[in-house]
Amino acid sequence: MSRRLRVWAGTDLADNSSATPSDVTGAANFAFMRRTGIAMFVLGAVTLLATLSLPDPDRSDHPALTLIAALLAVGAIVNWSIRTYRRWVLRATVIYGILLVSALMAVARPIEATPFFYLWPMLFSAYFLSRRDVAIDLVILWATLAIALFGWSNDPMKEVMFMGVGVSVTLTAVVVTLLREHLTAVIGQLAAASATDYLTGLLNRRAFDSELRGQIDRARRSDVPLALALFDLDHFKQINDRLGHAAGDRALCDFSALLRRQQRSGDTLARVGGEEFAIVLFGVGLQDAREYAERIGRELRRLITADGGVLSASAGVAALHDGDATPSGLLVAADRALYAAKAAGRRRVATWEDGSIAIGRPLDGMEQLALGAA
Repeated sequence: MSRRLRVWAGTDLADNSSATPSDVTGAANFAFMRRTGIAMFVLGAVTLLATLSLPDPDRSDHPALTLIAALLAVGAIVNWSIRTYRRWVLRATVIYGILLVSALMAVARPIEATPFFYLWPMLFSAYFLSRRDVAIDLVILWATLAIALFGWSNDPMKEVMFMGVGVSVTLTAVVVTLLREHLTAVIGQLAAASATDYLTGLLNRRAFDSELRGQIDRARRSDVPLALALFDLDHFKQINDRLGHAAGDRALCDFSALLRRQQRSGDTLARVGGEEFAIVLFGVGLQDAREYAERIGRELRRLITADGGVLSASAGVAALHDGDATPSGLLVAADRALYAAKAAGRRRVATWEDGSIAIGRPLDGMEQLALGAA
């Protein structure tokens, strides 16, 4: 599924093969993260400035509050000015926010509801960043909170406040992190299920179309060959009619298992129809793809139906020769070759090349499935 993480293409990580999963996720969500960071800084600055107009018997902290409000505004401007994904911006957003809240804890007289501001940067960290980042941010929070309270504050309840604030914010961050990880896992499972054929476990047609486009783009960029093989199990309807759908399902699963055993790294397997399967062979030319399809056909001799019959398949093969070829064009070429193989009597492989079709002989050792006429 990794190739389907191209949601971050177009960012500065698009061609960075060393990017970590967290970097990929960060780049994909950077616009949302950036807007959230801007909103937090702006809202924090506005909130502080609004408190300055409220009745306050001790106005000695107002200059410091004004300075912190200005620094929050600077944070909003910096986030607004950076439009391309930079991981350090996300890390700096959280750490900068924690430091400003700790500074606020040190100068605010009285402290009152000031500790609630710690929730803002820590919720940002827990929702968007990794466990390691959250742990680092919590260490910074505890350390700077201790400095602010025990180094600057005269609050008689600072020990209680230190433990209460630290534990409460830590628990909140942990819970949000776990909920986010659970949600991410569920979304991943749903995405995998929507892309997978429920019976065989191979890709379904919708996911295959997307994967084929990606493989063709990759082949063009790498200047390597690519071929497509389409298989159709012969007389499959008769298997269902005579032996039942359970036997048909077993035949499909057995054939899928055969394809998996022959799969190389980089190949793509899919069930694209009832008894039709597609295999994208990356780095393989037309001749090698034909030999692959013939090998699959010969291996089918070992797959026996419930009444002892022998399975067979027809195959159509096409290769990506033209740099302007499209995924649909490659599919049409392979499908025409498959149709020609079936029309010629099945149990054979046909290839499409430059508009012409070459039909192979019936595969050696393959017996026609004795279930009646086609």
